[in-house]
Amino acid sequence: MAVWNRTRCTYLGTTLLTLNNHFMNTLRHINNQGIPADCALYISPCQGIYTVGMSRAIDIVFLDSDMRVIKICRSFPPNCFVEPVVGAVSAVELPPERLYETGTSVGDILVIEPG
Repeated sequence: MAVWNRTRCTYLGTTLLTLNNHFMNTLRHINNQGIPADCALYISPCQGIYTVGMSRAIDIVFLDSDMRVIKICRSFPPNCFVEPVVGAVSAVELPPERLYETGTSVGDILVIEPG
């Protein structure tokens, strides 16, 4: 599975991580090593994020029910909280600078592509 920015015609991540049965292993890896370069972590439901325990900054995109970007946080630092985002139903965490590299902006439409 992948995260595609339909508005900009670019991939944010070609490997989609989710918090499933192995979520503790996934979180442990992300906290210690950061999000791998080609990956995106999709979290649903989600209105807010905290980076407590993480060792590296991340990019964050908050999405509404139409998968429209309603808030972005670039290079959000470790050990911080994003206040709940009104209208958000999900979020995507990305490696730092991915939003800049892809030109992703508020209003863009993202698509979760099946693998």
